[in-house]
Amino acid sequence: MCRSGIAALSLMVSTTGQGACTISASGVAFGVYNPLSSSPADAVGMITLSCSRMSGTGHYAIALSAGVSGSYAGRAMRSGRSTLPYQLYTNAAHTEIWGDGSGGSAVVVGVDNLLQRGGTSTYPVYGRTPPRRPVGPGIYGDLIVMTVTF
Repeated sequence: MCRSGIAALSLMVSTTGQGACTISASGVAFGVYNPLSSSPADAVGMITLSCSRMSGTGHYAIALSAGVSGSYAGRAMRSGRSTLPYQLYTNAAHTEIWGDGSGGSAVVVGVDNLLQRGGTSTYPVYGRTPPRRPVGPGIYGDLIVMTVTF
């Protein structure tokens, strides 16, 4: 058995218009990875977007970077030279890769007019590692940058 690390969500916010938003995220922590398990390991993190009332259309999009691997098709956590594949999804069914809209990935679009009314919205980030991957012991992690476009 080896320990997998956290696919950490680092935050970067881009805003236009009047008002202010803050963004925060809890990491996606997979816990202990068992390379002999026949089931994938799933974990959930959370993104929270809080805004004061702003002018504008009220629409926004949340994008996630590909991470250190540079590929939405091949996200991987690293521990030294060892890697452990994983993926981040917009849905619990693990069918839509959360990215920036390129390479078969999708962004999450805010449709709740949070910017016009002010308040807070939360979005789950669904993570999954594949089963039966031979990996060495260590703490595995990746750095994901989140971008919010208004």
